[in-house]
Amino acid sequence: MKDTLQLPSGVPPVGFDQTTRRILAGWLFLAIGSLAVAGGLALLLALARTPHAQDWLPWPWESFFRKALVAHVVFAFVVWYLAMLGGLASATRPGRLTGASGLMLAVVGALLLLIPTLSNQGEPSLNNYVPVLVHPLFYAGLICLAAGVALPVLHLLARPPVWGGGLAVGVGTAGMLYLLALLCFFLAWFGGARESGSNEQLFWGGGHLLQFVHTALLLTAWQLLGEQTFGVSPLPPKAWHAVCALLVLAGLPGPLLYAFHAAASEELRQAFTRLYWIGLPIPPVIVGLAVLRRIVAGPRNWHSTAFVGLVLSITLFTLGGVFGGFANGGDTRTPAHYHAAIGGVNLAFMGMFFVFLLPLLLKNDGQRRSVRLSFWLYGGGQALFSLGMFLAGTAGVGRKIAGAEQGLDSLIKVIGMALTGAGGAVAVTGGVMFVWLALARLSSAPTSQ
Repeated sequence: MKDTLQLPSGVPPVGFDQTTRRILAGWLFLAIGSLAVAGGLALLLALARTPHAQDWLPWPWESFFRKALVAHVVFAFVVWYLAMLGGLASATRPGRLTGASGLMLAVVGALLLLIPTLSNQGEPSLNNYVPVLVHPLFYAGLICLAAGVALPVLHLLARPPVWGGGLAVGVGTAGMLYLLALLCFFLAWFGGARESGSNEQLFWGGGHLLQFVHTALLLTAWQLLGEQTFGVSPLPPKAWHAVCALLVLAGLPGPLLYAFHAAASEELRQAFTRLYWIGLPIPPVIVGLAVLRRIVAGPRNWHSTAFVGLVLSITLFTLGGVFGGFANGGDTRTPAHYHAAIGGVNLAFMGMFFVFLLPLLLKNDGQRRSVRLSFWLYGGGQALFSLGMFLAGTAGVGRKIAGAEQGLDSLIKVIGMALTGAGGAVAVTGGVMFVWLALARLSSAPTSQ
């Protein structure tokens, strides 16, 4: 059933009222705004490593650099991804109280994250998944953000929409996994991570389950973009439901692991690592093969934002998966893996933003050439960046080092890091274009009524 607003498939046929659109627009502003903040912090990071320019900063660059790095990662991935989840949950099951209250909490959380960063306070903890500044305001910001996103998620799960559809199932799956991740953080905090003082142990289990959340949202985006491109979802409804059920079943053991292993134990770390490697790869392979079959069968419209976003996303994510088979944690093949995988998720979200979410706000302008160009620049640059990292890693360049410590004493190492630098510059250009275009459309007047 189509509604009179010609909204994308997968949304309730009754459409949205103005209040619902304002709430959704707020979530999207938070999502895109987090990328803009991450970009600004990246510029400060560059200044902090530039001779003479580092003296322009109002803080000692030696102490500020790692703090800005923590905040950059948190805004570029944690806030961006969770704001998208909050927005999608609000769109899937509109709720004025939960949507608006959750948005307010999430915005307050994002602001609290910035205060210790820009005032150069707190000790940086560069742990996996959710790096933090050891400062009360930063932890408070994370709690507010998490609670704010949980409100529309809980509303969706407590009152699932009667119209159903692939969007509701996919976002609902991500929502259930998100609540499991929050439970893991809670169990870790009260199970020994607090006493140990280790943020790595605190965020390890829940951080793994957040990857399940991101995967569920990625696959939902592939389904939606595929339907926009081919007129039919890559996976039929029953198969899609089975994949989502598989994701939830794979994530369910996460909180139970705390009953068998201490939160600060190596056994728990290994258990979550095994859960990740066993439970996470199969769903993307199933949906990816379905998408690939549709792409091969056609039509292949390279002037379609949905098609370009879908192809680039699945290509980059697959590249990350291949690189992951060679990652050993000690060299740059590991960041090559996760930068490509994260890039694939980002491209899926970028496509969903212009193809699916903006039309919900009656701002249908996603087929512009500049939008597709931003996708190509970001996707191509990220692929080049990851290829360079992988090449350098095969020659032994270590991760988390810079300058002379990299030991660029061979042609392969030099070529690899040169590709990394060039690819990074191209990807940043595409990312800046996307943020600019997205904010411009969000700020514009509706194109139709």
